[in-house]
Amino acid sequence: MKFIKTIIGSHPKFQKPIPTDVPYLEISEFFYDTIQGEGINLGQPAAFLRVQHCTQNCWWCDTKEVWRTGNPYTMEELFEMIDKTDLVEKLKSGQHLILTGGSPLKQQKGITQFLQDFIKKYSFKPVVEVENECTLMPTEDFSRLVDIWNNSPKLKHSGNPDSLRYQPDIIRHLSKLDNAWFKFVVVQDEDWDEINVSFLQPGLIRREQIILMPLGGTREGLHRIRETVVEIAVRESVRYSSREHIELWDKKTGV
Repeated sequence: MKFIKTIIGSHPKFQKPIPTDVPYLEISEFFYDTIQGEGINLGQPAAFLRVQHCTQNCWWCDTKEVWRTGNPYTMEELFEMIDKTDLVEKLKSGQHLILTGGSPLKQQKGITQFLQDFIKKYSFKPVVEVENECTLMPTEDFSRLVDIWNNSPKLKHSGNPDSLRYQPDIIRHLSKLDNAWFKFVVVQDEDWDEINVSFLQPGLIRREQIILMPLGGTREGLHRIRETVVEIAVRESVRYSSREHIELWDKKTGV
């Protein structure tokens, strides 16, 4: 889309060497002047910093061809690129900075450094949202910088082994945060049974933290399932989220 501005494009055509003496982030793409397409802040103007690598391998993931590629960027390189754009002004005016992946917490040390340096350099802290698959424990330093946790625990239909996708201690820790939500990708009615048995009954999360979202990496796929998911959400008195970036742009990355 013409109004979406790119700082680092997806599918880089070159591979930079890994820095050995300074902090860096492995980034797949970085763009802004778009919207958050799902979750509690659906429709919020946003910038997306997508990091490389993930702890999961969901068969239906619509960004795996992006987060599997990328390049390392030092903090100096990132700020040089940012200074050539109006991103800082956009973040000051209210765009949220969405840290996504892949798995942002695989690089939380580097992201913490980036955010701390950003605050020091530009004298303000942007609103930070983290999209998190709930398999790694956040550090205290990282948590202090996060305004919204968009957690997305994976259910059995994701195809990931239970030992990788389901971490009760981490989920319980995240649920105690005042700014945490849990967004579940739903395919069928039986998925609610799993949410109830594995998350609600053990007291890992609270019902009011739950958001249900239909599986769908294309408009066609999304439309096949969304009515079923709305019915479950209404029946169980939990939130429903569309995938507005799919509704708007179909199967397209960098939006």
